[in-house]
Amino acid sequence: MQQIQYPLSIFLIGATGDLAKKKILKALYKLYTDQLLPDIFSITGNARRQMSQQEFQQFVKDIVQPDDEQRWQAFCQHLDYVSGDASQLSTFEKIKAHHQQKAGQNHCGNHIWYLATLPRLYTSVVHNLRQTGLHQSDCGWTKIMLEKPFGTDLATSQQLNQELTQVFSEDQIYRIDHYLAKETVQNVLVFRFANGIFEHLWSNRYVDHFQLTASETLGVGGRGEFYDGTGTVRDFIQNHVLQMIATTLMEEPQSLQPDEIRDKRRDLLHALQPVSLEKMSQLSAWGQYGPGQVDGQDVPGYTQEEDVPDGSRTETAIAFKSFVDNERWQGVPLYVRAGKRLAETTTEISVVFKETSNQMFCDDNCPEQANVLTLRVQPNEGVIIRFQVKQPGVTLNIQEVPMEFRYHNQFQMDLIEAYVKLIYDAAHGDPTLFPRSDGIEASWQFVQPFLDHQADDQFRPELYPAGSWGPGSFGNLIGRDNRDWIKPL
Repeated sequence: MQQIQYPLSIFLIGATGDLAKKKILKALYKLYTDQLLPDIFSITGNARRQMSQQEFQQFVKDIVQPDDEQRWQAFCQHLDYVSGDASQLSTFEKIKAHHQQKAGQNHCGNHIWYLATLPRLYTSVVHNLRQTGLHQSDCGWTKIMLEKPFGTDLATSQQLNQELTQVFSEDQIYRIDHYLAKETVQNVLVFRFANGIFEHLWSNRYVDHFQLTASETLGVGGRGEFYDGTGTVRDFIQNHVLQMIATTLMEEPQSLQPDEIRDKRRDLLHALQPVSLEKMSQLSAWGQYGPGQVDGQDVPGYTQEEDVPDGSRTETAIAFKSFVDNERWQGVPLYVRAGKRLAETTTEISVVFKETSNQMFCDDNCPEQANVLTLRVQPNEGVIIRFQVKQPGVTLNIQEVPMEFRYHNQFQMDLIEAYVKLIYDAAHGDPTLFPRSDGIEASWQFVQPFLDHQADDQFRPELYPAGSWGPGSFGNLIGRDNRDWIKPL
């Protein structure tokens, strides 16, 4: 990674929020300590909280916890803060005047507006940027970075995109799905297309089915009000899960040009068959966690969480089956399970290959399952291949064993955090890892039947104990096809 060369001003709207504290501010400091930010740069935070510049600098210091005081002192000179309500035009007038005064002759550079605020404020912020002329620069480029969710359904997503593109061109808009920046997901392209041994197997001729598991042991915590209006489909399936599916199953791009790769992801999403309302009970299963145990500790059920109403029908886990309607994957099912308060925290994509037609071992000890290739997204990122071997001994007994590639074993370095990569790419003008508007719309088109099903008055998710692998219907979904969920390694 090379240092960004041109003067850069980053405006962080929502600078005191959870996302800024957990991810963005740490990523910015990492970019600085790795000498990737340009020599001339500024970071201006904005939130409603009243703070002076010095108080904001201390706020950031408490978050990043620098281990080099001299380096921190150099970094904090680039930090500034303007308080105000992001929905108000006067706030952006203050930001504009403040920046021009502080930047002086260095105001002539590139600008990134990072919206780490509530999505319902996006429209107001974009309007205020246009009204103050901050949506463009006289002598550099301007980009806007937005966090999911991009709408709450297909219609609101289309409306948001229309409002964004009235002010910004598509190549100025960087929609964030940080899962696309995780190392294992980025590695899918290389793994598939730089290794002929795998790409030749990547079709319905050799693949029996796919499984994707995206589980976490955590509950909703203090986000009960937000989550109850969102649910797993909106919070995880529509974005992270579908982007991982698209990256894993898409057709081969002709080049590494950003729009070529984004075209292929979009095409795969268009080919992914939505679960129709008529087949919803057959091809999907819905759950909500009840009381249970996680890591040996008693935890409450979802409706006992703070700010979650009694009788809530919001799903905290879902499993479904789908197909990809194209020549490569015709007839290959895709099974997905995702949710909160499940047995493990893991995200992985498994390619289950067809069993061999050779039956010579079946008289004595057939393998229990076919070969499986697993792309482990998190934690302990890597690639695992499970295959059959003979157990040592005088008799012929067959056992499944894993062959593993783990990033932390192979590379003696820490993996780049996703937000470091995303901010760096945005500053370099590389949109490869950012979903485009047509890809976002395709993903909403896929999940819209789920949302319609959930809106039915008869909809009720099935309770499952916290710390389990979900309700019994999850096992039934895949069991009807004489298959089982793969246990994470």
